[in-house]
This record gives sequence, C-alpha cells and structure tokens, in this order.
Amino acid sequence: MRFLLFFLVTATLAACSPLPEQQNVSLNGELENLAEEAVELNFFRDHINNDRKVITLDPEERNRFSASFDVPHPLMGAITTDREHLEVFLEPGYFLNLKGDARHLSEVHFSGSGSQVNNFFRDYQNEMEARLTRPLLQQKARDLDPVDYIFFADSIAGEKTGFLQSYPQSAEFSSAFLQFFETRVIYERFQKLLDYPEWHRQLNNLDEKPTLPEGYYDFLDEATRFDGDRLNNITYVNFLLSYLDQRRQKDDRHFPEEESRHAINYELAADYLSGRSKYYIQALSVSREMNSGDLELALELYNDFLERSPVEAYKEKLKANYDALQPVMPGNPAPDFTMTDIHGEEVSLSDYHGKVVYLKFWASWCGPCMREVPPAAELKERMKLEDDLVFMYVSIDTDPDAWRNAVERNDITGLHFNTPGRERGVPAQYRVRWIPTFFIIGRDGNILDNRPPKPSEPGIDDALIAALKETEI
Repeated sequence: MRFLLFFLVTATLAACSPLPEQQNVSLNGELENLAEEAVELNFFRDHINNDRKVITLDPEERNRFSASFDVPHPLMGAITTDREHLEVFLEPGYFLNLKGDARHLSEVHFSGSGSQVNNFFRDYQNEMEARLTRPLLQQKARDLDPVDYIFFADSIAGEKTGFLQSYPQSAEFSSAFLQFFETRVIYERFQKLLDYPEWHRQLNNLDEKPTLPEGYYDFLDEATRFDGDRLNNITYVNFLLSYLDQRRQKDDRHFPEEESRHAINYELAADYLSGRSKYYIQALSVSREMNSGDLELALELYNDFLERSPVEAYKEKLKANYDALQPVMPGNPAPDFTMTDIHGEEVSLSDYHGKVVYLKFWASWCGPCMREVPPAAELKERMKLEDDLVFMYVSIDTDPDAWRNAVERNDITGLHFNTPGRERGVPAQYRVRWIPTFFIIGRDGNILDNRPPKPSEPGIDDALIAALKETEI
C-alpha cells in the first residue's frame, strides 16, 4: 500500500540522523492572556506505571514563560487549558519556542529546534483530526458494510500520509517523529478495522456481528509483527490490548467471571504476544493490578513477572511502583491533608479522627466514577444510622465548574474537595494512578483498606461495618 511504502522510504532516509544524547527539553515562549488562563504541559514519562508529568507554564513578565525538563525518549505531550488541547512532539535536545494566544492554542506558532514537526502537527490537528472525529467514525461504522468500511479506513490512512508527504518541511523531520507518525497512522487504521464488527453490531442494535468477507482479518498478519520499538507510542499499546481481547473472543477463551481483566491480559500476553511487546503488556497488567485491583493477586503476578521476564527495565519499573505503594498500604497512617471544601470551608482529614472515612478519588468526566454514584446513594441510605461514617470525595477535575455541576446535578452527598489532576496534592500523596480509587480510613487515622470494595460491589457493607466496630487505639 502506498502510505506504508512512503513511511518505509522516509524512515530509512531519516535514520541517518542520530538522536541527541541529552534528555533535556526547553520550552519557552510568549502567550497572550497567559495570566488569565491556567496553561499546562503534560506528558507520560512511563505508560507502564501511568506516570504523567505536569508542568504549569507560569507567566513571567509580559506573558512570557520558560520551562526546562527531562523527557526519557521521544514522546507526545499536550499543552492544555480548561478549554483547549494542543498535542506537541517532544524529543530529547529540543529547544522549542512558541508564540500565540493562550485562548487559541490551535493558532500558536513554533520556532527553534523541533519547530518543523510541531508546526506540522498543529496543522495536522487543525485540518485532519478536527474533521475525522469519533462521531464521524462511528457513523461510518454504523452505515457501511465491511468492504466499504475497509476502503474508508484505508482512505483515511492514505489522506493522513498524503498530508505528511505534501508538507513543505517533511524532509527535515527526524526519524523519531516519522516513526511516531507512522505508528499512529498505521495502528489507528488497524484499530478501526478491529473495532468495526462490534461497533457495527452495537450501533445498529443487532444481535450478531456482521458477516465479514474472507480475509478480513488478514491485516493482523502485519499488525502483529510485534515491534518493541513502537512501545513508546500509546496507539500501539492500546492496539495490543484490543488484539488480545479479539483473540480471547476468537479462540473462545473462558475465564472465571470474577477474574481481573489485568490478570486475563497477563495470561493472554504470554500466549499471543512475543518479544518485548509481550513483557511490556505483562508489566503494564501487573502495574494496573497493583494500582487499582487486588493487591494479593498483584503480588502473585509481580513475583511471576520478576521470575520470568528477561527485560530488566520493566522489572525495575514494577519494583519502583511496588515501593511507592508501601506508604499507603493498610496499617500505615493515612496522609493528612487540609483543603477547602465545596462550600469554601477549610477542612482537614484529621478533623475526623475517631470516625471511619470512606474516601473516593474521582472526576466528573470519568465514566466508571459516575457509574458508582447511584450505588453510593443506596449505600448511604443503608448506612444512614451510622453517624461515625464519613463519605469523603476528592475530585481531580481540572474544570472546577464541571466538578461542582456534577456534585449538584447528581446530588452526591458528603464532603467534597477538588484538586486539578492526580499528579499533585492529595491524589499524589495517596499514590492515585487510576480512578475511581477508594480507601477506608479507620478511627485511629490509619489506612484499614487501600483496595476496599466499590459501592457497587458485594462486601462493601461488611467492610464498613467491620471498620466501624474497631475501637480507636
């Protein structure tokens, strides 16, 4: 296919340019209205541990700002406000300048090293991605038959590749960016083809998936030539997870209903992936179980991975994650905090010493968080006579109005606080990596359970009653 051939040629030519050895990136510039807008740069340093770095672009004089930071490898980040989002490509050694208006990030102009790819990517987002929206993709998945949908997915990939090919400065783009863009385009296409049968069934309210033409899944032969060099690209990682689910369904693999999806992915990766991709997905699964699942199961997977994996770097990441979790394990003092609640009152966790606190980290945009709201209301009704039980919520919404509206619209009773993002403040103290995350804090101020049942899960009543029966030491 033409778009694949172009990438192979350009990546080969660009490979002659060595990557800089330093990891430092400088981002400087001038944004009008910077003082009026909270502008941040964020990027994931490590997807295995869901480790995101957030840098606030604080204004100096005349709306200027300056930031210097390390990136471990070429990666995609984003400059964001409450209302806008602009992706940027960051490569070690970049000295990147930008100029524009904080209220119109899509119009900023880049200069300095790294400017060519970022001006391209700004235009690409404005002209291509703004048009190829998720609603459009769903409409096509609903209306098109399999053959026409294949043609549609191919045409999008061709358009995106053509946009790069015709861009005036494309010959100056680094091999790292070309590989990133290639991976994104190719694996977005593979993802569309993988998603189509189920999307078509759901969007048309069908009982069965559509009949696919012979050879529909031939693209998987190319897609599953597992390439460890692509693992820094989340598009490739997400495709691997979707591919494992597809194999589970295709091969009719059955797992116990209560089995953790992370444990399932750990086992499927061992069976269906190879090379570094296999161990990456296994490490990712262990980390996610550590951060949001059953700790006993996570420890089993962790020990198995340490014994079997030959990739020391992934072992070190999991060891770092395990060590970081120790301060918030049961029996340790719950990190105290003082915040301003939704009514403007200053409140400390220690104010509730002698009571049991059921603490939830959440966000208004988080589907799984909001699905816990009705069960939580039912739980509160069942526990309404327990005066020593406190329901406490810490939102990580970056938009305080969205937080307030969600609390009021859904009549979520309890103590409410907000801190923008999980990388700072109380969420960071509690090592929050995924939401919703719950804790039960005992009368003595110690953590009783850092993986308690959610309001929708069996056992939550028993867990809270047991905590209420414990006397303060």
